[in-house]
Amino acid sequence: MKIIKNPSIVAIATAVVIFNFTSCKYEDGPNISLRSKKARLTGEWEVKFIDGAGMIGNDMEITLEFDKDGDLEFSQTYSDYGGSYTYSQKGEWEWEDGKQSLEITLDGNKQEWEITRLTNKEFEFEDEGNNKWELEKK
Repeated sequence: MKIIKNPSIVAIATAVVIFNFTSCKYEDGPNISLRSKKARLTGEWEVKFIDGAGMIGNDMEITLEFDKDGDLEFSQTYSDYGGSYTYSQKGEWEWEDGKQSLEITLDGNKQEWEITRLTNKEFEFEDEGNNKWELEKK
């Protein structure tokens, strides 16, 4: 019988396994992740598809940047009639419903986004208008 000399490693490994199997999962999300939901969400995301708008292409780019402290920046750049335009808003985000959704506040307007997938590189959610958004980490 092999004796484990460092019980803290066993305790940490056990805690990680228990946490991952008991934490809430997203509809299309990963079954196991060693990163917290906050760590996966934090960063800059590029919108690739919005249900109803289709693919976001060469003439438009939408990005969302989530800071770990709850700040959010929404930015949209698009081309129209030979000109290039940028529109951005700053706001805040916070977890709702046991981290199943996000409450987003932009320019004083609140909305809730239901997360369906959140990995290190993919983020998908449905907004209040039932539009499905698909994003990739930049």
